[in-house]
Amino acid sequence: MLRLSERQVWRLLAAYRKEGSAPNTPGWQVRVVPEADPYFRVEWELVREGVGLYDKITSRGASELIIESPSHEDTPATMGPDQLERVLWMYRDRLEDLKRDPKIRDILITRRYRKPGSRLSHPYSRMTAIPVIFDDLRRELRESREYYQYKRRCLFCDILRQELADDDGVVRLTPFFLVVVPYAARSPFETWVLPRQHACGFESLSPEAAADLARLLTGYFGVLASGLGNPSFELSLHTAPNLQAKILQDEWATINDDYHWHLEIVLQPERANRVGGIAVNEVPPEEAARRLRDVWTTVREIR
Repeated sequence: MLRLSERQVWRLLAAYRKEGSAPNTPGWQVRVVPEADPYFRVEWELVREGVGLYDKITSRGASELIIESPSHEDTPATMGPDQLERVLWMYRDRLEDLKRDPKIRDILITRRYRKPGSRLSHPYSRMTAIPVIFDDLRRELRESREYYQYKRRCLFCDILRQELADDDGVVRLTPFFLVVVPYAARSPFETWVLPRQHACGFESLSPEAAADLARLLTGYFGVLASGLGNPSFELSLHTAPNLQAKILQDEWATINDDYHWHLEIVLQPERANRVGGIAVNEVPPEEAARRLRDVWTTVREIR
């Protein structure tokens, strides 16, 4: 059961196969399975209730694991661009499928690597679909909308232009994407991957952009493994919610113009440091970007 606090904070299937291989047999390349003990289930009825000044809602949704490779030994750094591209397409396919359900409002895709205490070591991503908007995305959507209402421009498009102009935080630039350590990074080596072409939803990803992103992530994961000591990390896909599940008539009226999907990667999230809600970052973003650039160049030369 989801419950909404007085601060307005919520607390708390498919496969790609080798050509010619039969279902439910070896030969799959990427597959999706339901979580064994999920927080959210699509079979549950969606019920909203008021409890005095509070609200609660049943945990209807979906909890899925995207198994990224049939090889137990694979890591993000060892999977090649072709395999990562298949994973990205599975992200897209599952988003499109789950967003056909009008009772699902938001979908979060995360990829944790070397999570302390994790029961699973096989390479996988987690997809969680829920009947409300995740708190982090809700704030991001509000800030993006307010910026657009004031300037009539996309906040992330402006960030992209500013970072390219300043250049200090730029790690990598490809035909379709910018890799940057944000100006006010919350933690050491926090990295964003921004599409250079504006789009609010990941589902708009083209085949050319998907291939470019897969190559980019292959290089980035190689940099982490070879130059930064193979640290733990969490990758999060920030994308538009289910636009078919809006509650208010004018909800997300400008989202196609004001929001910009992107990836955010945080290294060693278990060591995040905060004081009174303010993130503490001990590595200047410009220094982190320079080191990532240097390692990336070295890795390319070795290969």
